[in-house]
Amino acid sequence: MVSPEREHLLSSSPPVGKPAKRRLRTSEEVRALILGAARSCFAAHGYAGSTTRQIATQAGVVENLIFTNFGNKEALFDAAIVQPFRQAIDAFLERLRGRSEHDAEFTAQEFVTHLYDMLAGHAELLMALITDPRHEQPLLPFLEELERVGAYELGLHGHTGVDLQVIIRCQFGMVAFNAAFGEHLYRPDSVPSRERIIAEMSTFIVGGSAYRSLEKPR
Repeated sequence: MVSPEREHLLSSSPPVGKPAKRRLRTSEEVRALILGAARSCFAAHGYAGSTTRQIATQAGVVENLIFTNFGNKEALFDAAIVQPFRQAIDAFLERLRGRSEHDAEFTAQEFVTHLYDMLAGHAELLMALITDPRHEQPLLPFLEELERVGAYELGLHGHTGVDLQVIIRCQFGMVAFNAAFGEHLYRPDSVPSRERIIAEMSTFIVGGSAYRSLEKPR
């Protein structure tokens, strides 16, 4: 006599010789696979050197799904590489809007945290931008938006003498490089914690931009 447990296993097992049907992936899963493969391909081969067929093969999907979900390669590049920056900056700005009264330390901490967390372990995002031969400078609108935020924040706290065009890019570069390539900057046995890195960069930003009133060099 077959036990109830054994009977259940036998009835739920696929017939011998017939492979079990693979679970259908959701549209969200398919998009995530395509985006991950696109980031990897764009970083390794550049925009021009990556094809939608290569990306589809790496993602394990049919090529047509790329066009169904994103339209074309340019839109896929924007979704995979540029939009993460947009989302991080939008989240940073939302935090500022949600706290009407805040100090320079809060602003610096939020900026560093959102950018760092987005890029940590994702050097492929920066590599893809660097190897894009179209020279469209997709980060430029974000940097100019950060300039406007910086001007407002410095004025709000009465700080002057800051060359925003330059310092915003210095701050962005510092955070982005440390987040994306941090594993190459420290010995394996002495890697500082995320909290320690964020705290130090935030302090560095405040000290370098908030508390000074200097004549800007011409």
